[in-house]
Amino acid sequence: MRLRGTGSRIVAVNAAAKRLRTIFVLVPCAFMIAMLALPAVNGLILSFDHHGPSLANYRFLFDDSMFRRALANNLLIPFASVIVEFILGLSLALTLTAGRKRSALIDTAAILPFAIPEIVILTLARYICMPRGYLNGAIMMTGMPALPWLSPRSPLAMLTVILVDAWHVTPVVMLMLMAGLQTIPAELYEAARLDGAGTLATFRFVTLPMLTPAIIGALILRGVDALRIFSTVLVLTGPEGVPVLSTYSYSLWDDAQKPHEAMAASMILALMVTAIGVGGFMLTRRHSRADRAIA
Repeated sequence: MRLRGTGSRIVAVNAAAKRLRTIFVLVPCAFMIAMLALPAVNGLILSFDHHGPSLANYRFLFDDSMFRRALANNLLIPFASVIVEFILGLSLALTLTAGRKRSALIDTAAILPFAIPEIVILTLARYICMPRGYLNGAIMMTGMPALPWLSPRSPLAMLTVILVDAWHVTPVVMLMLMAGLQTIPAELYEAARLDGAGTLATFRFVTLPMLTPAIIGALILRGVDALRIFSTVLVLTGPEGVPVLSTYSYSLWDDAQKPHEAMAASMILALMVTAIGVGGFMLTRRHSRADRAIA
């Protein structure tokens, strides 16, 4: 009788635990749907609303040269920024993990750009690059003319935005790659040295293949995040200096008072972010399956 009573209590406890787990799953999901999905659906409806369901808002966008420019910039700036971040982040990660005696000062200096609040970084960058800023002051001291680092439609303004955005976020890529480097077994490097492999061969045949999952993760994470660039462009050049989709949408909503067209631009940006995010997730899963098949 005692065993039967104990068994029924265990069943009751398991059922209660299952109900509790279900609640802990359903409540956060319901909250996420309420906070994300419902506003997204409302925004989608608003983007097609032009005195009734219509594609007029989207036709307005593609007829606007500023939108086409913002769309092109929203692809070019993140791509170039992520490339710069990857090169700098990988270089820093290899340098910091290769040294036997790591200095806390060097580690802090490498992470500092991301630790500083973004508005501080951007304000400092604007003071450096403005027409009478510190950078042009140093250039003029050499006898050269000042350069239009932040002028609208200037290639230098595009370059400034890319470099400032990369400077601020490179530590994130560096830390992700450092974490990947620290998972590579030291025995592989020892075997490569015994086989007579040089530094470049060791990097190509040992470090790079083992670091590929971390590289893919870093590129996908930063690629998706870089598409949402907003404050860097807004602070440095204004919404029309080097327009991207987020600043273009902001300008339509706040300055032009065109909420429907602004929401249509936002939906296009959301579609881009979702497509790249899903594509990156599928690429990661395919790479994981390939690794398991090889193993």
